[in-house]
Amino acid sequence: MSKSGAAQAVQASAFPELYAQWEGEAHAIVAALRSGVTLQSCLTGSGGTSMPDLPGNMSQFRRDIIRFAQEGVGGTYVWGGTAFKAWDCSGYVQWVYGQVGIQLPRTEQWLSGTPTTMPQPGDLVVQNPDGPNHWGHVGIYAGNGMMFSALNPAVGTLLHPVAWNSGTQYFVLIKNI
Repeated sequence: MSKSGAAQAVQASAFPELYAQWEGEAHAIVAALRSGVTLQSCLTGSGGTSMPDLPGNMSQFRRDIIRFAQEGVGGTYVWGGTAFKAWDCSGYVQWVYGQVGIQLPRTEQWLSGTPTTMPQPGDLVVQNPDGPNHWGHVGIYAGNGMMFSALNPAVGTLLHPVAWNSGTQYFVLIKNI
């Protein structure tokens, strides 16, 4: 069995194809640990719970979206979940936007928005394309290359780099705000 196949058998991920991309890094980490080399500490901002730096001129409406996104950090990833802190990526996004009065569908939330190449904090982030104009992951852009999302069962809901997933596109749901 391949390492990716074994990981999928244990994790039962909705995105089994994503395991292989980390195999090289995992081998390097294991090799370093076996060699007795002292590893560097993780960089700050590489995932966690701290509040992102927000532009001073950002609207209160967008600040509220980010505040509610932050409130959900630490939630458990539950496939198909919509309960507070027991949700999947689309359940989390639906809850956050619902707190500011924007009702989104349970899935395919990007259909409610307009694509943008200039995302602002509070915009929708979609990733892991799995068909034309369709993505397997959704989150909320926090600015500075970071996003909030209910990422997977291993890490739950957190603030993390957009670069952790592939095929990223952004959508504006709130115009002129």
